[in-house]
Amino acid sequence: MSQKILQINFTFSDVSRTELEQAWLPAAQSIAETPGLRWKIWLVNETEQECGGIYLFDDEAAVKAFLAGPIVAAAKETTFLSNASVKIFDIMAEHTATTRGPVGDRPASANGAPKTFTRMAEEAYRAVPTIKPADLQRRQKKEPDLLVIDVRDAADIAQTGTVPGAVNFSYGALTYLADNEVPEDWRHPELADRARPIVTTCILGPLGALSGKLLHDMGFTNVQILEGGVQAWIDAGLPSAR
Repeated sequence: MSQKILQINFTFSDVSRTELEQAWLPAAQSIAETPGLRWKIWLVNETEQECGGIYLFDDEAAVKAFLAGPIVAAAKETTFLSNASVKIFDIMAEHTATTRGPVGDRPASANGAPKTFTRMAEEAYRAVPTIKPADLQRRQKKEPDLLVIDVRDAADIAQTGTVPGAVNFSYGALTYLADNEVPEDWRHPELADRARPIVTTCILGPLGALSGKLLHDMGFTNVQILEGGVQAWIDAGLPSAR
């Protein structure tokens, strides 16, 4: 395996953790676009006033190019950072695979087994917050811009009803309706604003969870999943619409 782990640590001073995180946030996107970078985990130890990160690169050449680039140079010149420590590691591939380390070309799963609908839904619930039916109803009354999306097929919605005011974008359609890089006539104007508050749902919740995770991964920053889906809404005695 030619992949390399890069570890860079600093000590920080004269700033709080919150100020540190805010100062570094604009750099996250630039680092994400670094050629050859698979991922970065950001680290901070407020007690010891240490911060830094662990990176996975495709190869040593990508590591060296990053270290010689403007991002690292700017970090070293930042006044509240000092004592830079830069280390490059090889990966013990067999051991890492056994302990499910997210390296190599095989996607990691929760227990090393292939992903299933249930496992993907569990991952979605961990990544995206949920909202209870009563809380959603209260927010609908106060937030006219709140968008509720029922991701089921229209025929299924016709049988059970849905949350009043919800729009119907199927899970499959969301993949392009919410994509800003596809032709404009493929997109939907309701999904143009990535900061818009959105709640996704289906009849019981899991497909709504996958849809919320999809939007989250596509850059939407204010997404929630309706806990228990439309069935929980109905069971709570709230009115539904067909």
